[in-house]
Amino acid sequence: MTYLVLARKYRPKTFSEVVGQEHVTRTLANAFASGRVHHAFLLCGPRGVGKTTLARILGKALNCEHGPTAEPCGVCSACETIAAGTAVDYHELDGASNRGIDSIRELTEAVRYQPAVLRKKVYVIDEVHMLTTEAFNALLKTLEEPPPHVTFVLATTEPHKLPNTILSRCQRYDFKLVPGPRLAQHLQRIFAAESISVEPGALSLVVRESGGSVRDALSLSDQVISYVGDAAITEAHVAEVLGVADRALTRRLVGALAGGDARTALEAADQANVRGIDEVQIARAVVRYLRDLAVLQAAPGAVELIDASDEERGELAEEAGRLERTRVQQMFERMLRACDDLGKTLQPRLVLDFALIDVATTEPLIPLGDLMSRLGDLERRLGGAPPRSSPPPPAPPPQRTPSPPPRQAPVASAPVPVPVPVPVPVPAPTPPPPAAAPPPPASNGTPTWDDLLVALADKKKTLAGPYEHARVLSFTRDAIEVGFTEAWHTVGEIAKDRLDEMRAFLKDHLGRPVEIRIKLLSEAESASMPNRSVVEVTRDRAVDEKKKRETEAREHPATKLVLETFGASIKEIKTDV
Repeated sequence: MTYLVLARKYRPKTFSEVVGQEHVTRTLANAFASGRVHHAFLLCGPRGVGKTTLARILGKALNCEHGPTAEPCGVCSACETIAAGTAVDYHELDGASNRGIDSIRELTEAVRYQPAVLRKKVYVIDEVHMLTTEAFNALLKTLEEPPPHVTFVLATTEPHKLPNTILSRCQRYDFKLVPGPRLAQHLQRIFAAESISVEPGALSLVVRESGGSVRDALSLSDQVISYVGDAAITEAHVAEVLGVADRALTRRLVGALAGGDARTALEAADQANVRGIDEVQIARAVVRYLRDLAVLQAAPGAVELIDASDEERGELAEEAGRLERTRVQQMFERMLRACDDLGKTLQPRLVLDFALIDVATTEPLIPLGDLMSRLGDLERRLGGAPPRSSPPPPAPPPQRTPSPPPRQAPVASAPVPVPVPVPVPVPAPTPPPPAAAPPPPASNGTPTWDDLLVALADKKKTLAGPYEHARVLSFTRDAIEVGFTEAWHTVGEIAKDRLDEMRAFLKDHLGRPVEIRIKLLSEAESASMPNRSVVEVTRDRAVDEKKKRETEAREHPATKLVLETFGASIKEIKTDV
């Protein structure tokens, strides 16, 4: 009898047997139970998760002698011929081989005829995204209004390549990768049915290498079973057959890297290389292991997020408790860069060895908070203050005052000048000149220019904008004259065009008519005038404040200490001004 691979031998026969796609199978089962079955289905998702299998189950559910039903019997002639691929009214087409308009024309011609044997004709187009634009256009009308005896099932791994006109005519179902624990349970049932003993570690490694694809997991299982024969399958068997690093090797590598033991790490990598595990697989295994450690450090109880056996999860949790989080993050980042480099180099062994040496010999990172605390203690020591969290220095023991030495007869010598401290006059700091403000109004209760601008902005913001750039030349009870510098002549022209609005505002706000005049200043006039506009005053104050803060930052003792300690320099100072 011809051997049947596991992926075909254990292909699901009903909706309930499909693994990990309950959101799809439940919807379809309810649709059959209520008689609301669509005429066109679009099945999307990654490879090996059950799209073609579900298409066959749909075909059997539509044509079962006891149906249409959500639970096809699997023993009637319709179910058996569809499962065997011999049904004349069930057609599976490959979109890559039948992508042209001629193939789709033949299909649209064939759908007109009644089914020869079955209740319904079912057309399954796999990898439908491979069809040409012309083929899609030829399929549109038939897909939208097919004959009542026809059902279409389209399957694709790349739904984004399908035209919206196709998507809108189908009932779409998105498949997902099967979670690791669920896939491990499925494989365990199959191994038990095959009477094959398998270690949990071996099962976890197969699941991890399959990437959530049921078909890939079963294909890998077939390969491992052929290798071990009748013996029990161990993790070492799987690692050797698939050419990947097992947990024991990865754990040894990570432990050596975390402990700074470059020699042990290099020896472990060399042993893996001798076993046929390439450098990329070694680096990826280390990165995955470090990811698991980081997950358990960030969420200690979230063991369900780790694709491993219970024993391996316990070992990971123990190791995650021993290592510093910053060290795990540091190793992860460096090994992830090594993975990228390995994909682009012609000397992968050299790149891997250097990466392992780099990770093992790099000093662990010090958290920023600890570093700042140390710098603060150092600053206090240099300043004479006791360090934080340290006991005060003991008081010196009392000492006896020494008696003065006996007087000696003076010895004739040249007079020694005694330096007398001379006070050096320190000039008083010159206060910065205040920003020139517009001239004050007459002391008759008239609001200031700034008050007028605030009131104008509340009433007409668009009218107040130009006047914020104006310099006040004269300000009396009955007349105001403002000037615009050469850079703002355009704004001044806008203000001139709206003088009537400004006069109306002044009359309404002040309760009397006030004349306002506008002058366009030359460059010389602008330079000779001490007063500034509101915008200029605000800008000058911001510049002065920014310079002041930058100076304070540069002269701060902590900044100087950091620069001297690390031999660094300041590239840029950012302020909130």
